[in-house]
Amino acid sequence: MFKIDPTVKKETLYISLVTFILSILMQAVFLIAGMWNHTFIWGNTLGFLASVGNFLLMGLTVQKALTLEEKDARKLVQLSQSGRLFMLLIVALIGNFVGIFNLFSVVIPFIFPRIAVMIRPLIKGKE
Repeated sequence: MFKIDPTVKKETLYISLVTFILSILMQAVFLIAGMWNHTFIWGNTLGFLASVGNFLLMGLTVQKALTLEEKDARKLVQLSQSGRLFMLLIVALIGNFVGIFNLFSVVIPFIFPRIAVMIRPLIKGKE
């Protein structure tokens, strides 16, 4: 059975937490702007799951790549990057064409893990 590295678990948990907080803030902005309805919750849920899932898959790929030769690791990482980008495209298309999702609330959470990574040094500096 494949075992998830503790670092991958820890970082995915961190990304999940920050993405959740930013998702709540995004919902508040939509609410204050008077644009909010149930499609924003469903879209945000889909976007949250896709963005955190994308990060987890990236972490698992890096974990696996560390056990391979450089050439094979490079191929694996490139294949993973293409597959994960395709997954996000499919999620965005679902968000656009399925009526229970709001496209903006699906796509905006895709950038939340990147924001979480950028603010990580600020949080770590306080520890």
